[in-house]
Amino acid sequence: MLHRFRTTVCWLFMTLLTMSAANAADVSPEVMKFFENEVRPLLAEHCWSCHGTKEQKGDLRLDTRGHILLGGESGTSVVPGKPEKSLLIEAVRYESYEMPPAGKLPEQQIKILEKWVALGAPWPGADDTVPLRKEQGPRFTAEDRAWWAIQPLQSVTVPAATGDWSKNEIDRFILDRLKQQGLTPAPEADRESLVRRVYFDLHGLPPTPQEVQEFVQDQRPDAYERLVDRLLASPRYGERWARHWLDVVRYADSDGYRADGYRSNAWRYRDYVIRSLNEDKPYRQFVQEQLAGDELFPGDVDAQIATGFLTHGIYEWNSRDVAGQWDIMLNELTDTVGDVFLGVGMQCARCHDHKYDPVLQKDYFQLRAFFEPILIETAQEVGTPEQLKQYRSGLSAWEQATKAIRDELAVLEAPYRKKARAVIISFPPDIQAMIHKPEEKRIPREQQLVELAWRQVEHNYRNLDKQLKGDAKEKILSLRRKLAKFDQLKPEPLPLAQQVRDVGAQAPQTRIPKKRTECDPGFLTILETPADNYFGSPQQGTTSRRTALARWLTQDSNPLSTRVIVNRIWQYHFGKGLAPHSSDLGRLGGPPSHTELLDWLTRRFLDGDWRFKSLHRLIVTSATYRQSTQHPQEASMFALDPANKYYWSAETRRLDAEQIRDSILAVTGQLDLKAGGPGVTPSVPRRSIYLRMMRNSRDPLLQVFDMPRFFTSVSARDTTTSPVQSLQLFNSQQMLRFADQLAQRAEQEAATVPSADQEELALRRAWQIAFGRPVTSGELSQAREFLDRESRLLSEQKPTVDLQQFETATMPYRNGQSVVFHADQPSSFYVADNRRLTPHDFTIEAYFQIKSIYDSGAVRTIVSKWSGKVSEPGWLFGVTGRGSRRKPQTLVFRTYGKKQNGKIGDEIVFSDQHIEFNTPYYAAVSFHVTGERAGSIDFFLKDLSNDDEQLGKITKQHQTVEVHDNRLALAIGRMVQNKNSLFDGLIDEVRLSSAALDVPSLLYTQESITEQTLGYWRFDPVPGMFEDSSSHQYDITRDDRPTSASDPRRAAFADLCHILLNSNEFLYVD
Repeated sequence: MLHRFRTTVCWLFMTLLTMSAANAADVSPEVMKFFENEVRPLLAEHCWSCHGTKEQKGDLRLDTRGHILLGGESGTSVVPGKPEKSLLIEAVRYESYEMPPAGKLPEQQIKILEKWVALGAPWPGADDTVPLRKEQGPRFTAEDRAWWAIQPLQSVTVPAATGDWSKNEIDRFILDRLKQQGLTPAPEADRESLVRRVYFDLHGLPPTPQEVQEFVQDQRPDAYERLVDRLLASPRYGERWARHWLDVVRYADSDGYRADGYRSNAWRYRDYVIRSLNEDKPYRQFVQEQLAGDELFPGDVDAQIATGFLTHGIYEWNSRDVAGQWDIMLNELTDTVGDVFLGVGMQCARCHDHKYDPVLQKDYFQLRAFFEPILIETAQEVGTPEQLKQYRSGLSAWEQATKAIRDELAVLEAPYRKKARAVIISFPPDIQAMIHKPEEKRIPREQQLVELAWRQVEHNYRNLDKQLKGDAKEKILSLRRKLAKFDQLKPEPLPLAQQVRDVGAQAPQTRIPKKRTECDPGFLTILETPADNYFGSPQQGTTSRRTALARWLTQDSNPLSTRVIVNRIWQYHFGKGLAPHSSDLGRLGGPPSHTELLDWLTRRFLDGDWRFKSLHRLIVTSATYRQSTQHPQEASMFALDPANKYYWSAETRRLDAEQIRDSILAVTGQLDLKAGGPGVTPSVPRRSIYLRMMRNSRDPLLQVFDMPRFFTSVSARDTTTSPVQSLQLFNSQQMLRFADQLAQRAEQEAATVPSADQEELALRRAWQIAFGRPVTSGELSQAREFLDRESRLLSEQKPTVDLQQFETATMPYRNGQSVVFHADQPSSFYVADNRRLTPHDFTIEAYFQIKSIYDSGAVRTIVSKWSGKVSEPGWLFGVTGRGSRRKPQTLVFRTYGKKQNGKIGDEIVFSDQHIEFNTPYYAAVSFHVTGERAGSIDFFLKDLSNDDEQLGKITKQHQTVEVHDNRLALAIGRMVQNKNSLFDGLIDEVRLSSAALDVPSLLYTQESITEQTLGYWRFDPVPGMFEDSSSHQYDITRDDRPTSASDPRRAAFADLCHILLNSNEFLYVD
């Protein structure tokens, strides 16, 4: 019976398969029932709403057999009898497409479709004829083709001049529209307001009182034009306007993601941008260098650095999904190029045709194809051909002289390097296979992925020293010291920069995901401009794709790239563009308010050799720009145009984050105008353009005033108002110090008059410095009343340490404040001597960030209880100098006492843990003199910027059996009475414990006070910046001990200056 049943089933199945090869409409009753009860309802419920009569997404219909066999954009959807080759089955299995998108079908329904296709996709009553697909291009409407941004630049006639208000052609366009709307322009701003506005606009800095006075008193008719020319000729111009460009290109000095690794060579691109703007480099060349400098200008150093633009996207150093990350990186670059140069939201066309603008999904991947061949190099030597030749010749001599030492080092390091390469087994099998394949046999895409994966191996190589142990470690360090003796043979190193090159002359394929559509490089389809027209003759080792894109973008005839940059310049001057969204000229961005003016300005810019300075000059010398923020008929103007769309007055604008910080430094006399070089920490008083921009760890002042994180292109800054901003300005220890410095400056500049008049002159001077204008009589009267009242209150307070004398900052990845220590300014942070501060077993812990080390072997001291004299007792914890006899830039601990051999003397122990500059660390040394672990010392170190790195622990041995005490104070940031030990950087919490602690009890594990805590100094307002948080009350003092504010009137003046720095007039510009 069972045998008969099996035979019947096999016969039925064979019959159905035979039928499928004939007309699919002639089906058996069993198949008809199967189709009508199982297949048709499934297709109707899950497929036909998107692929039916009314809508055919992807040009695919699934409501007739003929259309199913025809397929859609991705090809034939069903191969009758072959489910394994049918796209429909791939899609419902979620193997390529994922259909239906709302969620995967239950397995039972997937099997129904598999069975149906295996049967030949029968469709009762269907016509077996496959319909013909109409040959047609993209379906662009007349409205699409009328999109204003893609029209050729119009030949515009400047409106006729009427009246005497207009100063140049810009004003004639503006006035013409004002009249059409029944509006009138505001009068010209007063000279104090105008000079302040144009200084902030072109320099990002406030004018000095002298500069204001010189302009106000200059009665020449072209005084303002002369001022503008001076501002444009200053290096401060490039520093200000580079910030705008860096926003757009999402520049930062770190990787982003959680680890946020530091990019030590990114700054060269920032300096390139500043240099280019100060030179007034034609924008055409500026674009070409950044997109294809390596191809178009191969011998030019600036052009090599310029391709760093293509490297600023975020990167996750420990992502094992190498192919996925590379895809994300290329997509991010495509998005950015669309925003920056085209003003088109290309990212909206990545998954499907743009919903609002005539941008196809194919256009997105045609743009991406220009970048498909790139390789990103994070530390490439840059130089002219002659410089490279000389360098390599000199390096060859060094290599020959040191070969034996380096070979010996290589043998010793080999096991550790092998261990570092173990990360390879974490990659997917296909990536592992690519890595092990000989380079000459890799295809271009494989070479790209291998180089991206290998960055993780190189990361491990850089951390090799953390793995060194035992005799091998001692031998390696010894050999490195020998190698260092040959440094004089080394040539001066060439600059290193982030840059891009092509993987070769052949590009990897660009495919639209989940489709079998390959894309060659191309421009927006609606423009009907063949990319082939811009490809030149082939070059060795490169595809020249980026060259073609750069050439097209820098054609006078390009309607998008030319309008985009002119609209950006206008936006930065007025706070809004002629087209509202400078990175989106599409429907969502909105139409221009003054289309003809934008086209006229663009043509003027192109005719002016694509240079910025002449465009700036034209804009800022216009009457439109010079208007006051106050209009005599403001109410009526506002009623007609509440958004000021037609520019009937200037607008009050808040300074951006960098302008606020730079202004504070400028008016307090602290600003260092040194130009260029690696990024510095916020504690260094240089312009904010030169700060190290870490995406995940921004300076609190900049962060609270809306500085972006630069994960994506930023076309316009947010301007928010929040209580946190006021709290930051009022409660910050740093702002208190700035207020004191402003008071000092005003008093010093008032010291030239008799003492009886100095206070009033200092008040007047404070207003001039902060606001660029004289104080009014009413303000002067209020200021005197404030000084009287505040000085009385201060005179009644208890004696305190003058906190304004100390500089504080926020350490990255830490809350609260840290103390800033400078290498050239001895600190005065002491804890008075107490015998308990030198126990036998103890642990010293601190959070720190170091900025530099000594060139000699001297130690940058974190904490000490020692004067530095070898013959005297004491201990020290710090970071070794470049000339260290053991290892530079590592933790070191020195103690003094009786040793195991009975002799008395000092002992120095090195941790050999490498300390990076400008990186926040937790560090501790746990010293065992008694107990089971007597004779051992544990060094703990944690890089706070790297969440993936564990707390490191290195154990060493020492010979001390009894620690000898001294009568010296405990000092933070230096040795006692010794100026050759000064720390340079930030120090945060410091804790001293009367036991040799292990991991569970460390400050890094739990920030608390224990019974072993001898002293705990947090440097925070609560419990007090210099107070010991432990119960022992070992408070920090200065050399002269805490003193009262000896002059309450002087302290009140500093408080008044603090108010000025918090005022709207200081933070806003009219």
